[in-house]
Amino acid sequence: MRSCYRNFSVRSAALLAALTVALCGLSSCAVGSSVSEPTENVSAPTDNVSAPTGRVPTETGSGTESEATPADPLATDQEATALVTSSPSEEPASLPTKAPQFVNYKVKSADWTSVEWEQYSNVYFTLTIPKGWKVEWQGNAQQLYWRVYKPDAMLGLANLDHRYACKDYNYMLRGGSDMYLVNGTVQEFFETAFSNSTEYFTVKNSKVPDNKAQLQAIRPTTPIRDYQSLYAVFKENGQEAEGIYSAVVMESRDVWAAGMNYGMWEINCIFYEWAPLGELVNWMPVYSTIARSFKYTSYYIQEWRSVLGTSGSPEGQTNIGDSVLEAFEERSTADTILQEKRSDMIGEYERVVDNETGNIYRAYNGFLDDIGNEQTRYSPITENQYADGFVGWIDRD
Repeated sequence: MRSCYRNFSVRSAALLAALTVALCGLSSCAVGSSVSEPTENVSAPTDNVSAPTGRVPTETGSGTESEATPADPLATDQEATALVTSSPSEEPASLPTKAPQFVNYKVKSADWTSVEWEQYSNVYFTLTIPKGWKVEWQGNAQQLYWRVYKPDAMLGLANLDHRYACKDYNYMLRGGSDMYLVNGTVQEFFETAFSNSTEYFTVKNSKVPDNKAQLQAIRPTTPIRDYQSLYAVFKENGQEAEGIYSAVVMESRDVWAAGMNYGMWEINCIFYEWAPLGELVNWMPVYSTIARSFKYTSYYIQEWRSVLGTSGSPEGQTNIGDSVLEAFEERSTADTILQEKRSDMIGEYERVVDNETGNIYRAYNGFLDDIGNEQTRYSPITENQYADGFVGWIDRD
């Protein structure tokens, strides 16, 4: 995050600059890289009997099969006599066994494994973003907001350096701010911010990041009221999703006049990223690349120096580290397993592991039954592997 604090000395501003650029890479603690895995059409090593085509991932069913025709219970008298008078010394005819089921299937790589990158720039900053994604921004060197997102998908991340919220509801109505907070907490701030755009916004767990003392050192005379990294699930436009939300709320004094409190909450270092429910862990390396690529232009630096009256630079020189993801990473294993299983159930998937590559996939329900028990390439995942994410889908060809 950049320019997280306002109304402080030039020296504090310079320290802030060092902090805030480091925080711009708030999703960097997720490790890994995007690895391109081409879509492959795979047939089980058996007779090539194709299942019906055109199936969507939520459909279920089995492949073709061959069964012996059962004896007719209404056989004629002659046929019945022949069965009764057969010689007991003769070996009974072998009954046809049930033929194994076969299905042609295809493996589709997920978007996060094969990202193509492109450069974005405007008058204030530059970014490296996935090809086809969009950037929205507004503001200037005094207050800057930017958002990177994928159109028509619940994917993206956003950063706002600071904003204010009213302590008094009546002051908000008079135009003091577009937000009113009662308690001035991080959770209240995000719940209020997304109350109108989501059907629900539920915080599952929270964590005070490890770098709180470093943030406090920048503003030693203004105590941090609340600093939290939240993991939340929400529903927006009918789609369930999850996200990480972080901010710093500073203590501020009340300013009473004519029965109204003109005091304001100061919220800094606002960062959040989101993805469809069950996919956030998969997108972490992509989000990390985006956030780390953020750079100010020389024009922004000149304007920033003019605003603060300093010859310093907003570019950070010390990597304080990324603590925002702690809430996401410290979810209990039990909660994660339940959430991922629920997500698979809603999407009608079963999760499997490719024993040749170690890759985990979401397969259509019935996939393991279709390919049979004798094959060894695919098997169900273990309980703990539900927290490892997946790299794609398996569907009927």
